Amino acid sequence: MGMDYVVLQYAAVEATHLYYPSQLDFLQNTQYKNNQLFPKSIEAAKATGTRIYLGLYYNATDWYVPPTAIQLDTLAARNQKVLDELYTLYGNESVVEGVYIPQEVARYYWDGLREDATAESLSEHFLKPITQAAKAKGWKVMAAPFYNKNLETPEKLQAFFESLFAAGFKPDILAPQDGVGASDAGNPHADIATVGSYERALAQACSKYGIEFWIDMELFRTDEPHAPADSARLSAQLDTARSAGAAKVIVYDLAVLGNVGLDSLEKWNLKTDVPESSTPSSIIRHRGAVNHSKRNPRYYRLNGARTQKPRPLFK
Repeated sequence: MGMDYVVLQYAAVEATHLYYPSQLDFLQNTQYKNNQLFPKSIEAAKATGTRIYLGLYYNATDWYVPPTAIQLDTLAARNQKVLDELYTLYGNESVVEGVYIPQEVARYYWDGLREDATAESLSEHFLKPITQAAKAKGWKVMAAPFYNKNLETPEKLQAFFESLFAAGFKPDILAPQDGVGASDAGNPHADIATVGSYERALAQACSKYGIEFWIDMELFRTDEPHAPADSARLSAQLDTARSAGAAKVIVYDLAVLGNVGLDSLEKWNLKTDVPESSTPSSIIRHRGAVNHSKRNPRYYRLNGARTQKPRPLFK
């Protein structure tokens, strides 16, 4: 694969995508089933020495409203069922280092948008129980939140995550998206001039609570998410992440994966000494783009999956 770490963003997307051979009742009517992607990825990782993080269950329903405590409890319960099943299937695989929580946390929705939408509620009813369940199995936990410079200052961002950590959410790794590729209505979530201040703020919050700080670096262009950014911008992003104190940098490239998400990996071939009959797909960390699809206006991107329900203005 040529990568030290691979994060498979989700095991299942509610109603649309399934990436492992699940027997769970609520996943049986999934529209697109690519049940071999997880097991094939694990076999590929064995051949190359790559470490894998398995994504859990994703459901965007009301996530950006945001959900009530009851909805969070339901979402957490389904994630834990997927976690239990993944551990039964892959708990003995040494290349699987941990799990990834695919619901992307953004301060804007949990910091006064609604009276009951608080960092404490998000932690207690969703993030904390999933994290504790995964750690009890010996798996690490990673999350990749996002931010928008148009909606918050570095100080607000740091204070929110410190509140989240203080409320009991203690992932092993926080890998915030740097936001340099993402935009809403042409307004970038981040830019090279200011991204460092936000990354340093999150690094300080992580350091205070003993959480490893990584950066999830966006490789695509802001004005055209299906095209890769130039090397000068990518170098600046990488230098900024390192200066902010990132222990590791993972990347996401929408230009490679396009609208079909993890399904597009079926088109890739792994160049290795593994016999052709067992050669699996190559993998890259994947998460959704913000801009609506231009090719088919009836559909929108939902963390890489195609869905007819549009995403909110502020991703």
